[in-house]
Amino acid sequence: MSDALTAEVLPGREIEREDQFLATFDELARAIRRARGASNAGNGEALTLSQYGLLQPLAERKQARTGELAEAAGITASTATRILDALERRGLVMRLQAADDRRAVAVRLTSRGRVLLGRHREWIRERQRDFYAGLGPVSRGLAPELLHRLAVLIDDLAAGPDS
Repeated sequence: MSDALTAEVLPGREIEREDQFLATFDELARAIRRARGASNAGNGEALTLSQYGLLQPLAERKQARTGELAEAAGITASTATRILDALERRGLVMRLQAADDRRAVAVRLTSRGRVLLGRHREWIRERQRDFYAGLGPVSRGLAPELLHRLAVLIDDLAAGPDS
C-alpha cells in the first residue's frame, strides 16, 4: 500500500504516527543538546561531543588552524577558540605558529590528547556498532537513509526559517 493510500485508509492512525514522530524527534533533539556539553566520565579523562567533534579532524593530521577545525565541526571560530582554551588547559592540545603563515595559529594534539581522542573514538564506535547490531534486518536497511535524512533536517532547522 502506498503512503498516500495508507493515509486515506487509516487517517487517524497516520495522525497518531505523525504525532509520535514529532514527539520522538523532539526527544532526539533534546538528547543531542544535552550530549553536546555532557562529559561521558567524571574523571577528567573525557571529551564532550563538542570537543570530540572539534578534535576529530586532528586524528589524521599533524595540525590544523582553528578556523579549519571550527568549519569541520560546524561551529563558529569563537566557539572553537573557547573549546580549545579548555582543552589546552587540560594539556590535550597546544597552539603554535602555523608553518605556512607566521601570523596564523595552528593547533596540534599533545600525545595525551591523541591517546584520549583515540580512546573516545573507539568508545563511540563500539556503542554505534552495538546499536546497529541490535536492529532487525529491516531497520538495518533503513537506518543509513533515515539517519542521513535526519542529519539534513537538523542542519535545516539549525539554519533557521530565513535561510
